[in-house]
Amino acid sequence: MKNILIMGIGRAGKTTLSKMIKDKYNSYNLLHSDSLKWAMIRAKDQEAYFRENVDKQKEFEHGEYFQRTLLELYKSLTSKDTKGYGYILESGQLEPRIVKEMINFDNTTVLCLGLGNFTAEDMVNQCIKYDTEESWTYGLDRNYLLEHAQDWYTCNEMLKSECPKHGIKYIDTSKNRIEVLQEILNSIN
Repeated sequence: MKNILIMGIGRAGKTTLSKMIKDKYNSYNLLHSDSLKWAMIRAKDQEAYFRENVDKQKEFEHGEYFQRTLLELYKSLTSKDTKGYGYILESGQLEPRIVKEMINFDNTTVLCLGLGNFTAEDMVNQCIKYDTEESWTYGLDRNYLLEHAQDWYTCNEMLKSECPKHGIKYIDTSKNRIEVLQEILNSIN
């Protein structure tokens, strides 16, 4: 089984797709980048600070040090997978150039989920539509979300532009999200 790396922006379906794959192919191990992020933050006893300063949290998780640490962990896990169970890494923090530099595309399927030509306002609507209690955005004020949506929009535009340059498939899930995710699932064998 090939390992699977799912990257992209929030509310594009990364977690949903990773769960769909895990449900269909139970042998996969699933790693969420947020788990490593919070482990690193808690190890430095800085959880309260980062929960109160979301901008600093986003700066940390989108920084190159965190991205490289996450990908080194993923590479280590996949290289020690002697039984061939496979790993799924789901992350909203990765840049295509770093993924291309660090990941072996021969044994890993790399997918990037994005929201196509959505505006920042469209992204907020999508966020609210798919919010769950586990989402960091759950219950937040619409105006607060709009402040962050410009960053999401900028990130989405970067991913649309940069993924093809680095051999990463950018998949637009802005329309018919569940159907698109099902097509991706059906293509995995």
